[in-house]
Amino acid sequence: MNGRSTRKFFKTLATIVIAVILIFGVAVAGALYVMARRDKEHARFFNTGKAVNVFLGNYTRALRESFEKKDPAPVMSLYSDRFWSPGRGHWQMVAANEESDVLISRVVINGQQDFDKQQLRGEIVNYLGSISAITNIWTKIDMIEEVELERSVVLRVKFILDGVDPHGQVFQDRYFYRWHLVNEGTPNAFDWKIVKDELVENDGQLEGLRVAGDGAGFKEVNLKAAGIDFKHSRDPKLNAEKYSAQMKFDIIEHGSGGASAVDYDGDGRQDIFFPDGVRSRLYRNVSDGSGEVKFVDVTSEVGLDGIDQANAGIFADVDNDGDDDLFVVRYLAPNKFFRNDGGKFIDQSKEMGLDFNSTSVTACFFDYDRDGFVDLYIGLYGNAFKDVPRLPFFAQNAQPNRLYHNEHGRGFRDVTASSHTGDTGWALAVASADYDGDGYPDIAVANDFGRKCLFHNNGDGTFTDVAKRAGVLDFSGGMGLTFGDFDGDGLIDLYTSNINSNQRWFGEDMTVSQYVRNVARTRWLLLDMFEYKKFYDLVGSNWSSIGTAIGKGNSLFKNNGDGTFRELKDSHTARAGWGWSVAFFDADNDTDLDIYAANGWITNKNKDDL
Repeated sequence: MNGRSTRKFFKTLATIVIAVILIFGVAVAGALYVMARRDKEHARFFNTGKAVNVFLGNYTRALRESFEKKDPAPVMSLYSDRFWSPGRGHWQMVAANEESDVLISRVVINGQQDFDKQQLRGEIVNYLGSISAITNIWTKIDMIEEVELERSVVLRVKFILDGVDPHGQVFQDRYFYRWHLVNEGTPNAFDWKIVKDELVENDGQLEGLRVAGDGAGFKEVNLKAAGIDFKHSRDPKLNAEKYSAQMKFDIIEHGSGGASAVDYDGDGRQDIFFPDGVRSRLYRNVSDGSGEVKFVDVTSEVGLDGIDQANAGIFADVDNDGDDDLFVVRYLAPNKFFRNDGGKFIDQSKEMGLDFNSTSVTACFFDYDRDGFVDLYIGLYGNAFKDVPRLPFFAQNAQPNRLYHNEHGRGFRDVTASSHTGDTGWALAVASADYDGDGYPDIAVANDFGRKCLFHNNGDGTFTDVAKRAGVLDFSGGMGLTFGDFDGDGLIDLYTSNINSNQRWFGEDMTVSQYVRNVARTRWLLLDMFEYKKFYDLVGSNWSSIGTAIGKGNSLFKNNGDGTFRELKDSHTARAGWGWSVAFFDADNDTDLDIYAANGWITNKNKDDL
């Protein structure tokens, strides 16, 4: 190649490189322009939803004011003068059925009359007349169905009112409305008004009911009089007010607490163990035939003094001597095992191989290999001092859960690796049951910031996670789970507790797209690519709906009898608040399993945030 040819070649090459750079630059600039536009659109979406939240807070206050003043004007001021609901009909509460000592009434629609604001006023007056006292009111967004940014919104509204009726019955009203709102103000000064209302209908049933009773179904025991003076204290090292600067995830300080019931001394009465961050306690049940409930603190007497940093205490007869032994789950502290020797406990943590020091938060005993000795599965959370959930909807950066095999009561052997049970989600609850009736108990795991695991016991010492195939991935902030046959068909069903957020509307496709754009601007897109791939393999093209799925609340799964489950979305068991522990039990001795769901959360000074 001569000099002229060489110069021509390099000139052509330079032209091509410049063209590629220009094309790439234009593509990047175009992508950034589109992303910036979408960012602005998402900001408008957020402002619209935020303004609607404020409106719902105003509705709550106005309804209470109307009740107290016996004047519908405050609440009617939030309905537009243009309110028009064609074919709406009159909403009337009618007694439907009685369950034990609770009366359930449901809303029915009489007629198909068109409603204007004046007719609606009469209905609200009648509703307020059915109340003699108000305890609490919640008016929250369930989901935004349609939106014209900053101008109009169609949304499902969750309305709950606790009160007392004119007959002295305590009640709770639960409605799901579909409200059509228009902004009669400006984008900078929102003035939302309701222009149309409907009752949401699910599976042919209107979402409006009142549950009423005398409030005497359960009687609260005076704990002090019963001898229980326990007050929970958090683990001192997790005190965010003092150590927040040292922790990456200080929300962990709110994650502990609980209790265990056990007849530790074999006298036929259930005793109570309280795990605690400072001093765990054991109370012996000394109630007699008089009906008076009485407990005595025997913590020191039985050898259990000094247990701190505890998240859970679970009991089982590990050595088959007839006494229930105790395993204490501790977070970033050595776990503890106490052998029960005739009602006295002996610390044998090290001897039994259970002084494992990590991020333990939960555990369960079960005999996975059917050798007659209970084994132990421990759920681990993330390290609050070193980590945060890497993916808020699929966090996989915790320490692996642990499975320990019971060596005939002489000790425990770590079989996590060989059993394939070392999930690295941020576990908060574990449970075991033979869901498929093959004779071998299986394992379920509820992960915070992620999904559920269902480890099928293969009967050979190994397990396979079949959550996707079984239909129980159940993405959310998983907090608890429990097995039980709620419908009496002989098959073990599953109930899980999750977050039911009033801000679920913010997780719609627009916000998920915003999340993707934000990640695309950072190095985390590449660093977490493997995790995103695993997530996509689980959910496929449904990935964009993850934002609304993770805030929908608890889930009830019916066992189909073929190794799979079906979620009963219309079972009215989902909206249990910010879920924690859950349990099946027969509350009224009618042989059907009922559900108890613990819930609750803290809030900032702005109480409209959740």
